[in-house]
Amino acid sequence: MNNYQAPTRFVGKKNKYLDICPSTNSIAFTEALNDDLPEGFAWIAGHQTAGRGQRGNTWNTEPNQNLTLSYLLRPPHRLVEKQFFLSKAIANGILAGLEAWSRATQGENFNFEIKWPNDIYLDGVKMGGILIENNFQAGQWSFSIVGIGLNINQKQFEHIRGTSLRAYLQLTPEIPLTEIYAFISQGIEESYALFTTEQFEKIDEIYHERLFRRAQWAQYEAANEKFEGKIIRVNELGLLEIEKEFTVESYDLKEISFIFPL
Repeated sequence: MNNYQAPTRFVGKKNKYLDICPSTNSIAFTEALNDDLPEGFAWIAGHQTAGRGQRGNTWNTEPNQNLTLSYLLRPPHRLVEKQFFLSKAIANGILAGLEAWSRATQGENFNFEIKWPNDIYLDGVKMGGILIENNFQAGQWSFSIVGIGLNINQKQFEHIRGTSLRAYLQLTPEIPLTEIYAFISQGIEESYALFTTEQFEKIDEIYHERLFRRAQWAQYEAANEKFEGKIIRVNELGLLEIEKEFTVESYDLKEISFIFPL
C-alpha cells in the first residue's frame, strides 16, 4: 500500500510506490521520457537492488529500512549554465527537511551537513547521497531526475563509514519513512523555488553554512599526494576550492579524496 503523502504544492504530491526495483533513477528516467508526468512526481522503492551513486558506485540498502526515491523536476532552460546550483538547492532542501523533522519529532536540531559534492552527513558520518541525472532534448533542458538515498532505520553498514537516523539517535522503534518523505519533499520544494527564481546567492549562503569541513584544516589526497588543506567554497561550476599552505586550488570530483581518521 502506498501511504506516502507530501503536504506540498507539487514536489512529491503525486508518486508511485514500488515494492522492489533495480533503481528508482533508471525507472524515473524511462518513464519521464515516455509519459506526460507532472513536475514533482516521485518514485519510491521499498527495496532498491541496484541503486547508483557518484563515480559509478552502487548504493546498497537493506529492504524497507531506508528512504530510496527519485523526483522529476523540469528546470527552465535559461538556467542550464547554473546546473550545480540545482545540486546545491536539492542538498539544502534535504537538510532543511531533516532539520524540520528533528525539531518536530525530537525537539532539537542535529548536525546535518553536506559533504561535497553530493553526500548527506550526520555528525561527520555519511547517512545519504544524491544523484542528479539530466535530460536534454532539441538542445533544451527537458528534465532532471533527482535520486536520493537516506539511511533511516538500517543499523548495520558493511564496508562503509555509514550511519542512519535511527542508529545515531539510538531509537528502538523504527522511524516512519513516510514522515521523512513528507518533510524532505517540503524542504526540496522550498529550496527549488529559490533556484527557479534565480536566488543563487541565498542558495550559496545556505549551502556553505552546512558544508562539511568548511574553514577547517583537514587531510586530503590529490595526484597521489597527501596534504593538509582548508575548504574555502564550492564554486558555481561545482569545483571544490581548497586553501593549501601557499595557494588556493580547485578540484573536480575525480581529482581529490577526503582522508578520514582511522
